[in-house]
Amino acid sequence: MKIPSEWLTQRVENKPISAHRDLPAMPALRIRREWEKLKAQANAEEGDEMWAFANPSNTWKKLGKHTGYAIVRKGKIIQTVIVTSE
Repeated sequence: MKIPSEWLTQRVENKPISAHRDLPAMPALRIRREWEKLKAQANAEEGDEMWAFANPSNTWKKLGKHTGYAIVRKGKIIQTVIVTSE
């Protein structure tokens, strides 16, 4: 799924913990591991940033609800990982 830049919600630097506190231990661990893998790739070039994303509620009926993380380089999304889908 291609993530448009309008879905970016906030820049993130730390492992996701508080956003996924309501999840059981195993899904929360999977999300943290996916974030760590993506973060390791974000250091490929100076200036890479990690961002959280979520699709807007007006797209949920057609696409479902998705959240995840993206590497942004020079204002462009270069890689993403979806961590929750409903």
